Formats: sequence, structure tokens, C-alpha cells
Amino acid sequence: MTVWESEHIDMSVYITKINGRSLMDTAQYKQYMTTEIANQLGCREMGIYRYNADEESIGSRNSRFDGIIAGITGGDLVICQFPTGNGLKFERAFVNHLKAYHARVAIFIHEMEPLAYGNRYSEMQETVDLYNQAEVLIVPTYAMWNYLSDNGIRNGMKFVIQEMWDYTVDGFCPMLNTPAFQREICFADNDGFMGMDEWEFPVPLKLYNVSSSQGSSVYVHNMGRKEPGQLLQDLSKGGFGLVWYNDEDSYHYKEYSASFALARYLAAGIPVIVPAGISCSRIILDNHLGIVVNSLAEAAAEVEAVTESEYQEYIRCVAEFGTALKRGYYTKKCLIEAMWQFYRKDAGRILIPETSYRPEECAIISTVLKESYGGNLALSWNCKGKPDGFLICDTSSGRVFCDTRNVYQHYYLIKACGNEQGFVVKAYLDTLRGKLIIAESGETYLQPEKYRSPKVSLIMPAYNAEEYIARSIDTALAQSFTDMELVIVNDGSTDQTQKVIDWYQERYPQVKSICQSNAGQALARNNGVEHAEGEYISYMDSDDMIRPDMIERLFDSVIKNECDISMSSAYQITNEGYKEVGNYSVKENSPIAIEDFFEQYIRYAYSVVWGKLYRKDLVKAHPIPAVTYEDSAWIPYILSFAEKICYINEHLYEYDRTIRSVTYVQASKRKSEKEQYADRRDYVMFFLENGNPQKRDLLKRLALGLVLGFLNVFSYPKFKELRREVEQMWN
Repeated sequence: MTVWESEHIDMSVYITKINGRSLMDTAQYKQYMTTEIANQLGCREMGIYRYNADEESIGSRNSRFDGIIAGITGGDLVICQFPTGNGLKFERAFVNHLKAYHARVAIFIHEMEPLAYGNRYSEMQETVDLYNQAEVLIVPTYAMWNYLSDNGIRNGMKFVIQEMWDYTVDGFCPMLNTPAFQREICFADNDGFMGMDEWEFPVPLKLYNVSSSQGSSVYVHNMGRKEPGQLLQDLSKGGFGLVWYNDEDSYHYKEYSASFALARYLAAGIPVIVPAGISCSRIILDNHLGIVVNSLAEAAAEVEAVTESEYQEYIRCVAEFGTALKRGYYTKKCLIEAMWQFYRKDAGRILIPETSYRPEECAIISTVLKESYGGNLALSWNCKGKPDGFLICDTSSGRVFCDTRNVYQHYYLIKACGNEQGFVVKAYLDTLRGKLIIAESGETYLQPEKYRSPKVSLIMPAYNAEEYIARSIDTALAQSFTDMELVIVNDGSTDQTQKVIDWYQERYPQVKSICQSNAGQALARNNGVEHAEGEYISYMDSDDMIRPDMIERLFDSVIKNECDISMSSAYQITNEGYKEVGNYSVKENSPIAIEDFFEQYIRYAYSVVWGKLYRKDLVKAHPIPAVTYEDSAWIPYILSFAEKICYINEHLYEYDRTIRSVTYVQASKRKSEKEQYADRRDYVMFFLENGNPQKRDLLKRLALGLVLGFLNVFSYPKFKELRREVEQMWN
């Protein structure tokens, strides 16, 4: 056996660590912690001092490198924690020096600076070139690995996904507290966050280690700078930890990076609040570690509404999950897997299945491009199959405008683009070799409107909806069914809702605007019906979305089956994701007698006016009542006068609960017990007293089932009286 072969058998593993900064510095602390964990696995420390490397001569730098790597032998493994803070030139030269000594190199990417900071994007190619010098990469997230794969990482690069940061506490932290139930938000990050200085929400905000101004709000409390141990102890007193962004670039970067602040909060034992779309949001939801929100207003509202029992459940889940972070298990996993990649020649290949997909089963069925409010373009598409995500690309340059892994998505708002621009939608699968395109649309451009006379009228009531109504209108205008008018009824809005509606009415002949004094959603819908010209009526809320083929599918079904009403199932969108609602166990796309359907409806009792298509004369003869729960009152009422319905078991409507922080239903739940009883009695008695007399038995069975449900939820005694009242009707 040769000496060289002997060295390879007994190789050592080193890990670099920057020195020269306080542990108050996040980058320094991450490297310190990672090195301490690596030491437990037998890795040796290779110290690098942080200094002004640009001022040093090449000769002096090489001498410095010789001192740093003294002791390594050919075949040793060196895990480089980058960035070092000494610049790309230093890091590339350092890796080259290691390889000159026949060391094998892995790079642990703590931060990818060109992606994190827009003003450093010019360094992207040089950074990728640096990474390509390694044999193994430890990358924060799968999203970053895909990004690197699309931007020059060499084929065959071995990689490990970090997924989440650890936050070890042994040796420096005093005893942690048991978090107490407190409706407050804690933020611990030097850079601050967007909206911090304008914080006016009635939820206390505690700032730790924030160097910028704290704003003038009485709800903001600057807690000063804390050493890591003291900070963790203070955070462990309770409340929620906030992970947020300080500009749009930092938000975009959080889609690719792993949040160190998140690990700190979880190690302290408190639940977290994170923005939707960032890399860890799925982990937060799946493990019940906190709240995923779209805005700070929503965050404040969620904290205000949380109950003590809900908070304690968060604490229990965080305590279980946080054990791994505090013991360094994520870092150990990364380091062990990285070393495993070195030792096995087949690493990176054995995880690729021979047959894991069938591309021919996926297709982009249709795309449509429309002008949208604010000088934007709205792109909608319809996809068959199950891809892992979509790319939206410019037809001329190939630039990627959007890379979404939301496989339910069918709408994207393209900002600040010329009307002559075209786009392509591509569906892809994630593989260990990168994105595999499995379906692609044709080129899509703005087209002249095709509208004759309406066969369907889509009614959309709107009240103070300026922030989100454009999205709903865009998805309505993207319908494949061209003989449809959109009737928007402004219910006395006091914001700029009418300005948005007027913009669409001026550009689209199928848009009709109706204004009324504020009278409520039910009367707004009825008013829309009075102005409707179509033979069939459908409803849509101003904060929801519809699939591009919804109206066409419902219309074809109701005509084919000669029914009074056609309906589909739907998705309810929450911060936890997409939930199927409105599903019925009936034969699809076939006429169903209303008596047979009622048997299913009594069981599920899912009452919403949207996601359906109604004969206009049926709706006009039976308007929606102005009661608190008008959907629940009207749906059994209108069904009782129908003869046949048909059902499509596809989720063509999307009921979005993430747009508004407080919905009408949520506001109703905050009423007193007496008021909630009155609201529920009103809607039950409406369909009982006004429904089709020939369907009394069915309506009574439905009412009794609903009242029994009320009794299981509410302790208010009058619900028992309501049950007796319903039981005695028509005896």
C-alpha cells in the first residue's frame, strides 16, 4: 500500500471558522456555533481572521494561507463556512490554495450575498464560480439549490440541504423560562423590518438588538442590546417571535435562505410569526410552530385573537420541535451527510428514481393575457396534471418573471411590462438534477376582446375592496366562456373601489358597474340580478378567484343536463394552504333530482352562493334575504324551488381567507351569545318559513340537523327552545 493510499484511508476533517467579531454579530455566532457542533463529530477547527483582505499583497496572503492550513495532508476534507467577510477574491484564492495541497473541499453556504443584496448581483457569476470549485455544497434550502442549478452550477455537483438553522444553548445560556401566555410580538434582528417605524397596532412590539430608530408608537418598546444567552432568556418569557423583511429584496431572499432568527425564537420556546412564501413557512404550518401571514396587520390581528389554550398548544409543539435545534441536530445532519457525500462515489445518484413521473400526463391547456389595473398585465392559465411548479417566462429574452411552487396557482400579475410583450407558462418537476420541463404553453399576447351578448351574468358585490378587487376581476375576465358579462355592484364603498371598477369598465365591454348606497352584500347581489342580461346567474366575491374554465364548465353542464342549477366544489385558501370544500358524493355531470341531492346536502350543509350557476328566472323569483348569514338562509331556500341540479367535482372556485385580516364571518363570531343566537335563528327560520311548501319535510330535517350542531357548540339556553320550536312546526 502506498503512502498516498494510507493518507486517504485515515483522512482528517477540518471546518473553517471566522474570528475577530463579537458573538453579538450574527455571522460570527453562526460560524462559532457550527464549529462547536462540528467539534462534537471530530472535526478540527481551521481559524480564519476577518480583516481588510483587499489591501494585502498576493505573497502575504499566500503566507497567511500556509499558516491557516498548516497540518493538512493530501485527501483531508475541509468544510469552508462562507462567506468569511473577507471578500470573494480571498475566498477563491483560499479554496485554490486548499486544492493545491490536495485537500477536498465542501462549501457550507451561510449566505449567498449576490442573491441577498440587490446591489451585489454583479458578483453572481463569480460566486457561482467559487461554489463550482467545491466537491460538495451545503445549501440552505431546496429552492436555493434549484436557483444555483439554473444559474451555472456544474452538472454532477453533490449537495446537502440544510433546511433550518440550529440554535444551541449549552454553555452560555442561563436557565430558560417557561413561556407565559402574552399577546405581544418580539423582534430580534439588527436590521429592523419594513413597517417597524410605523407600528400602530394595539399589540406590544418588543425590539431587541435593533440599531435603527424604534418609531414613535406607544406600542413599541426598545429592549436594548442583549448577549445571546440573555436574549434567549428574555425571549423565553413568552409572546410570539417575528421573522420579517426590511425591503422587497430581503423578502425575495427569504424564499431561498434559512432564517437564523426563526431558530432563535424556537430555541427560546416561543411560537413564531413569518411571512407567507418564505422557505420555512411549510415547516411552521406542518409542525404547528406559529402563524403564517401576508401582512403585519394580519399578524397583529391573529395575536389579538389567539386564546390561551391555542397559545399553550403552540408552546407544546415548539418545545418538542425545538429540542432538535438546541442540540444541533440539523447541523450535525448536514455535516454527516456532507462527509458521506465525500466517501461514497455513488452519492447524489442513488436518490434519483429511474421512473418517478410521466410527463405526458401534464399539459398547459390554455393561457390568456389581459390588461390589469395599475398598468400591469394579468396572466392566467389552466393546467392538467400534477407538476411541482410553474415558470413564467418572457418570449423574447427568456427571462423568468415567476417561479412558483404553488401547484394550485393559475394567475400571476406581471408588473411594469409593455403591452406588446409575450409570455410562456412552463410546468416543471423538481429532480436532483434540476427542473425538468414537462409541459409548455404557446406564446401568449394581448388579444382583442371577443364579446357579443351575455348568456351568463357574473355578479360581484364590492365594498371597500380597492386593495384586492383587481385580482378577482382579472380572473373573471380570464374566463374561457366569452359570452359572459361581469356585473360589479359597489355597495357604497368609501375608498377607491369605484375608481378601480371604472378603469375596467372603460376598457372591457363585458364589465358593467352598478352603484348603490351601502345596504349589505345580499341586497347588492339582488341589485346585480336586476341589471343582469344573461339567462343564467353566477356569484363571485370581490376577494376570491375563479378558475379560467369555471363558467364554461358550469354552463355546459347545466345545458347538457337541463338543470336549474349547476355547481362545483371549491378550495378554501388559508395560511395553512388549500383545503377542499363543497364536495358531494353524487354522480358527476348528470341530472340529480333535488330530493336526492337534499339527502347529501342535509349531511354536508355547505351553504355558499358562489361556485354555482342558476337559472335567472329562478333567482329573480327568490331573492337573497338581508340576514346575517344570507348564504345559509338562501341556499336551502333556492334549492327547495329547483327540480334538478348537476355537480362537477372539481375545485373551480377559490375562497380566499388570506386577503382580509378580519372577514364578515369572523366579525359575526365576536358578537354576544344573544346576538349570535338571533342571527342563527333568523336564517334557519327564513328557509323554513319561506321555502317550497312541498319540500317542508326536507327543510325541517335540515333545520333540526343545524340546530343540533348549534347545541353542540353553544351553551346559550335559547338554542334548546329553538330546537323544540322547529320540532313542533307542521305537526
